[in-house]
Amino acid sequence: MMAIALLPLACRDAEGTASADPPRIEIKAAVAPFDGVTVVSPIEGTIAKLRIAEGAAVRQGDILATLTNPAVERDLAYARAAILAAEHRLRSAGGTRSQAPPPRSNAERERVAAALVRQKQQRLERLRKLLATGDVARQDVENAEAELAAATRDLDAERDRAVAVAVVSAPAADTALLRAEADRARADLAFAEHRKSQLVIKAPASGTIARLRVTAGADVYIRDPIAEIVDSTTARVQAQLAPELVRFVQAGRTVEVKLMTIPPRRYREPIARVNPPGAEGGASIVVQVPNPDRLLQPGTPAVITIQ
Repeated sequence: MMAIALLPLACRDAEGTASADPPRIEIKAAVAPFDGVTVVSPIEGTIAKLRIAEGAAVRQGDILATLTNPAVERDLAYARAAILAAEHRLRSAGGTRSQAPPPRSNAERERVAAALVRQKQQRLERLRKLLATGDVARQDVENAEAELAAATRDLDAERDRAVAVAVVSAPAADTALLRAEADRARADLAFAEHRKSQLVIKAPASGTIARLRVTAGADVYIRDPIAEIVDSTTARVQAQLAPELVRFVQAGRTVEVKLMTIPPRRYREPIARVNPPGAEGGASIVVQVPNPDRLLQPGTPAVITIQ
C-alpha cells in the first residue's frame, strides 16, 4: 500500500470553536489502490485453456480457465459405473438368485480399488505437508481424509465380495443393504460431479484482470493463485485528518471531491467511512466516487472540501 501524504489545506472558522456552523475545510487526498480479489485454484490439475488476458474486463461468473485432471475423470467414471451396478443389484434382488461375478472381474475390481486407496493416501500425505507450511487449509486435509476413508471402505467391500462368490438368493433383509449401497453410490457420483465442476474456474467478482499468475499447460495445486481481479469502476478517495478536524466529520456527510485530472472532475458524495487513528497513522476519511471509464488511477491527487 502506498502511503498517502495528506495534510489540511485550509480551515477558516471565523466564529472559533464555539460556532454552531462547522468551518469550510479543504483536505489533500488521493485515489487509494483499488479493491481486488485473488482467484485461486480449488483443485489440482493442469491448465488446459486460459480465456482471459491481463487488462481484460470480466463479470462475475465468467469462465477464466479450464483444468484437466485424469484422476477426476476416472473417479467420475467409476462413480457412474458403481451407481449402475448398485441399481442393477437392487432390481435383481426381488427373489432371484444373484450370480457370483467371475473371479477375474472380482480381482480386477479389487486391484482398481487398491490403486485408488494408494492414490488417496499419497494425496493426503502431500496435503499434510502443505498444511504444515500453511499452504492449504485444514478443511482440505479433512476432505482428503474422508476420501481416503471412502476408498478404503470400497476396497474392503470388494474383498468381501470376492469371498462371497457363492451367494444364494438374497433374503428380504438384504434389500435394505442394497438400497444403502445404491444411496452411497449416488453420493459418490454427486461428489465426483462436484470435483468435475471445480475444473472450470470462474470469476468470483466483476472487475479487470490486473495480473495473470499462470500460463496454459502449467500444473496448479489447491489454493495456487490463478489471477488477480480489481474493481476499478469505483474509486476510493482517501484523506488523512489532523486531530483537530476529526470532530467536524462523520460518515454519511456529503462532501465535495475534486480530482486533479485534465480536465478536473468534481463529485458530491457522502463520506463512506471515518477510520479512527491506528498503527498506520492518524484518523482518515474515505469517499467513494464513480469511475465508469476507469481513467482514475491509484495516486491521482484530489481535494476533499467539507462545508
